[in-house]
Amino acid sequence: MNASTSGREVQIRVPKTAELVARHLRKQIVRGELAEGDALPSETALMESFSISRPTLREAFRILESEGLIVVRRGAHGGARVQVPSSEVAAGYTGLVLQHRGATLADVFAARVIVEAPAAAMVARMPDRVARAERLTEWLDDFETSPDNLDYTARFHGFNRLLVELTENETLMLLTSMLETISDAASTTYVLVAPDDEGRMIRRASKARHALIEHIARGEADQAEDLFGRHLAEAGGLLQVAQGGRVIDVLG
Repeated sequence: MNASTSGREVQIRVPKTAELVARHLRKQIVRGELAEGDALPSETALMESFSISRPTLREAFRILESEGLIVVRRGAHGGARVQVPSSEVAAGYTGLVLQHRGATLADVFAARVIVEAPAAAMVARMPDRVARAERLTEWLDDFETSPDNLDYTARFHGFNRLLVELTENETLMLLTSMLETISDAASTTYVLVAPDDEGRMIRRASKARHALIEHIARGEADQAEDLFGRHLAEAGGLLQVAQGGRVIDVLG
């Protein structure tokens, strides 16, 4: 379709029918009208509801499958079931995009400091910061005393996620999930290539987090952000030096 704007011809793309059907079903999922595990109506019912052909419906299903919003099983007991949007899917796709673009670990760790360090200040400024600091302390105590926590370098990222969750900022949570997924992989690889240095890294990580909790409990927002930013930058530098330097080297 063409339209004229001030003498210029503008190309307007009309969405395909399958895209419109996928958009309608997508809205139902993201609005919570369809819950995790819910079965979509049968193909026959959906074809009648939208007045579309089977090929068009299946094209719409392929769009939603590619977005991780439904799972389609074939056969007598098959059908389409809902998957709610997840940070894991977003993180996995982000990792693929960064690998394709040749992104470096330095890029990821720099972004991590920008995103996660201010979260410490946000929590430290909250009226109930002492209660939130106690939650962080409980997590850290459980983590350090549990005999199951053998992969310390990777599992310390769980503390980082909890810290960001305490900001109650959904956008920060999603960004952190994507960055921490890559950091987790880098930490796991680091243990393999530099096992003798793991103990020192664990001690420094633990010390930094205990100090961070104290800053948060006292409401020292600037100090909390500065300390956590410096720790994340130092940890990222260690992980970067010990490995290939690119995201694809730890995720590929």
